[in-house]
Order: sequence, then C-alpha cells, then structure tokens
Amino acid sequence: AEGRGAATPQQIAENVASELLEKFGEKSFDVEDLIRGLDEQGPYQNVFIQEMDIMNVLLVEIRRSIKELQLGFAGELTMSDSMESLMTSLFLDKIPTTWAKKSWPSLRPLASWISNFSDRLAQLEEWMNNPSEIPRVTWLSGLVNPTSFLTAICQVTAQKNQWELDKLVTFTDVTKRLNADDIDSSSRDGAYIIGLSMQGARWDATNVHIDKSQPKEMFCRMPVINVKAVTKEKANVGGIYYCPVYMTEMRGPTWFFNAQLKTKSSPARWVLAGVALIADIS
Repeated sequence: AEGRGAATPQQIAENVASELLEKFGEKSFDVEDLIRGLDEQGPYQNVFIQEMDIMNVLLVEIRRSIKELQLGFAGELTMSDSMESLMTSLFLDKIPTTWAKKSWPSLRPLASWISNFSDRLAQLEEWMNNPSEIPRVTWLSGLVNPTSFLTAICQVTAQKNQWELDKLVTFTDVTKRLNADDIDSSSRDGAYIIGLSMQGARWDATNVHIDKSQPKEMFCRMPVINVKAVTKEKANVGGIYYCPVYMTEMRGPTWFFNAQLKTKSSPARWVLAGVALIADIS
C-alpha cells in the first residue's frame, strides 16, 4: 500500500528529468573546432569524430524531449503520446524509445544506461585532449560503432606497411595485464582494447587460454587485448577458438567480430558450450 508522501509516477519522472537535464544540459562536442585543430585526420580520428557526432545527436534528442516534457508538466503543452511514453520510461527506469533509436544496443535499465553513457562521453572527452593519438587502451565497449575502430586498425597497418587492405584481418592477442592502468605505452603493432567479458567459460590469465567456468560464475572479465592486423594466411593458426563477440547478452544481431582465443581443448568444446565475448553486460 502506498504510504502518505509516496511520490506519484509524474513526480518521479519530473525528478529524473530535471536530474538528467542538469547532467547533460551543457554537454556537446565541438567537432568542427576539433577537426580544424588536427594536423592529420587519419582512420582513428575518423572513428572518434564519428562517435562524437552520434553523441551530439543523442544529447540533442535527450535535451529536446525532456524540455518538451517539462512544458507538458507545467501545463504549457498538451501531453502527446510521445511525452506520455517518455514520462512512463523515466518512471519505470527504462531507456526511452527515441533515445534508444539514436544510441546503441543495450539491455540496461535507465539509471545504469545513464552511468554507462557518462563513461562513454568521458572516453571521448579524454581523447579530445590529445586527438592526434589514440588512447593507450581503448575501451571498445564504450564505442557505438566498435567495428569501425577494428577496421581502422587494419587501415593504419595497411598504410604503414603499404599492404593491401582487403588482404588483412584483425587478430587478437590477449595480454596478461588485467587493467588499462597496467599498460605503459601504446601498442606497437595494433591497438590495445579493454571491456570484453567471457560468457560460457573463463579466461585462464595465468596459462593464457580458455578454461571451463568457475562454479556460479556467469561472466569472466577479459584482460587487455592487443588487436593487430595480419594477413589472412598468418591468422590461420592452430589451437585457436574463433570466439564470437557481441555487444549485449542478447547476442544475435549484436555480433560485431570474432576474436582468436588460445585453447588447449578442441575449439568444438567451446562452440557447443556457446562461449562468447560480450561487450556490454547489463
């Protein structure tokens, strides 16, 4: 039973709306200014600029829809279906539909999604401080389009070595470093990434290969991975499980590449177990 003083759905939605407007009201990336200041706009710069453009569109939509809803709350606008839908989402801690359409696949509730969104913005803000370099370790799960970052690794390698781009594939080499802070300098032959977790098995960091999960362990956080571009022939090595990587636990359409992971067992064992890497665990 609702006690006296319990907040109504509208009051809860109003509180969430004003908190979000305070948090994101002033945020946006001045992409044009950034581009003007760049000596060279290479593949990695294109990736981060593209990410900023997506974030700007999302930030505009968040501000627009919240301000519109606040006018509805104040009685200055008639509440439309889309405003009612936004109010319900804010009350139920769900990602509003119009925001989800302009963002990335996510199974998170709204509060967790907002925290994740803030972390994504922070990675881009940090990169803006030194846009001629990529981060020492890129949080791959924090990119809306991680595939474009993987493609950029191949493009940069092809340019550097004068190789044909269509002959290159990405190759993943799992390091023994568990945290981004453990990495002192950028990868010499690719890019370091972090943020993936294994489902269906675990990564044995000591012996550097896949092993069966620990009891009651749903996910195993992966160490820093060095992703490099190699020729298709060089990527064809034994003792490897081609592990599908998905954006969310929903898997399916959120697949974006396969990681090569060392295995002592037959790769078929992990195929049968449905072992995968997940970028964003809700």
